[in-house]
Amino acid sequence: MAAPMDKVPLIDSQTAGILASVNNFTIQQHPSYFDNCIEMPNKYTIFDRDNGTKLLLAEEESECCNRVCCAPNHSLLVKIFATDPQGNKLFPVLTMEREGCCSKQLHCFACMDCCLQESFIHAGEVSGEPGKLEKDKVIGHSKVPVGGGGLTPTVQIMDRGYSQDEPLAVMQGPTCFGGCSEMCCDFNFFIDKVPSGTTDYKALKVGNMAKITKCKPKGFGGAMREMLSDADTFTLEITDPSVTPQQKASLISSLVHIDYMFFEKNIDMCGVDGNGAFFINLCNCYCVGCLCPCKLKCKAQG
Repeated sequence: MAAPMDKVPLIDSQTAGILASVNNFTIQQHPSYFDNCIEMPNKYTIFDRDNGTKLLLAEEESECCNRVCCAPNHSLLVKIFATDPQGNKLFPVLTMEREGCCSKQLHCFACMDCCLQESFIHAGEVSGEPGKLEKDKVIGHSKVPVGGGGLTPTVQIMDRGYSQDEPLAVMQGPTCFGGCSEMCCDFNFFIDKVPSGTTDYKALKVGNMAKITKCKPKGFGGAMREMLSDADTFTLEITDPSVTPQQKASLISSLVHIDYMFFEKNIDMCGVDGNGAFFINLCNCYCVGCLCPCKLKCKAQG
């Protein structure tokens, strides 16, 4: 059966062909061992999970001061490049845009528009200030709804071919994740197509379109890399054969977006707080758009 294609193709034919032929992706964040000292721009390699072929390379572009002071809630662009078989960067094919601090107040309760996480995926390369880019090349975007899904992390995924008032799909994840639990648990985020008029997403949490998995580290080396850097590994499994290349691009962009939303907190497993007390963060609990750490503390004496 021929792979489904987009009615209004905006991405280049080479990238569309690559995305059309792959349904299982691995997204590997590059390690940066300086992140616990100073926040560095993220980089990701996107692989074909079935054969390990390098498909795309994603690189963050952000203003240094905003990134250092506000990460992971800073404004950013993520340029996505085609690669050769060795993984070397060739030319830009997609751009993800996320507006953050200081024009938006992210990681607080999702009660009004200025508090809602939102990202756009553009065809080709676009440049400029995040939040102020033209939207004529947008092929999709993702947005946290008002209320944030309550205790369920919820992201609406919009498609260019659908009404902006109704999402193509919705992504829902677990209430508790991150912290030390990342060392021993996989975390699944299920993506389901949304029937027209549906506003209650609880019954949809089955993954009939796709499933994103935040993977636990493999072996001692992977565990140490997880502790000492922000290098995360995700898989994206497309379960609906009707998903088009541009919709797959939107899903990859949404995956990168939730990495910034949920898994980019520095010193998230253990450390010393401002009062000199040592803490171990067991996990983060999601509540209406906020992440609430569940910590064990050993108070400093004297």
